[in-house]
Amino acid sequence: MKTAKFNSRSTLIDAIRGFTIILMIIFHFSFDLNNFGFLKTDIIHSPFWYAFPRLIVFLFLFAVGMSLTLAHHDKIHWKAFWKRFLKICSFALLISVVTYILFPENWIYFGTLHAIALISLMSLPFLKKPKLALVIALLLFIPSVFFDKNIPWISLAHGSWDYISPFPWFGASLLGIFAAHKGLHLINVPHNHLTRSLNFLGKHSFFIYLTHQPILFGAVYLFSKVTAH
Repeated sequence: MKTAKFNSRSTLIDAIRGFTIILMIIFHFSFDLNNFGFLKTDIIHSPFWYAFPRLIVFLFLFAVGMSLTLAHHDKIHWKAFWKRFLKICSFALLISVVTYILFPENWIYFGTLHAIALISLMSLPFLKKPKLALVIALLLFIPSVFFDKNIPWISLAHGSWDYISPFPWFGASLLGIFAAHKGLHLINVPHNHLTRSLNFLGKHSFFIYLTHQPILFGAVYLFSKVTAH
């Protein structure tokens, strides 16, 4: 396998994150509108709404695998890794606590941030093994996509508002590792208003992820109260 160059900053990864953040905002806004009765759709069972959030999860974790490969291409920089890992874990715990208090019937015990933290850790042994990463990714996704068979994971009785099992989604990060070794991050992203906006969103994706849903949910909730009178 040809060795990819890892010494360049990738605007493609930020663009992927930025695009994914936009998709997530659209999904959560639609979910909130549906939850308060402003949108009438089966957001749980509709094929489109079934596939939409799964595309979002895939893109986020694909970007995780690529960015980990670029950040630790020479060796694993443990100090930087643990700093990022603990930051994600802290906010994941905060989300669990807050949702347990506010929404005890749908609280988030293993959502997107929980999955990103664990999958980041699981990805480390594969950063220099792209072929093995590809094989394991296929072994996870093929049974999941075609036979709905996944390795079991923690599953509580209640329906969580955000539940992301590491299986098969660990495979998305592994595909990101493979893609980085193939040089996907070196694709030249044209500079225009759209791509600059996507890169801005991508660079601030963590902050936007944490804040967008409380803002959207609060806005729709307040609008529902105003229009109820």
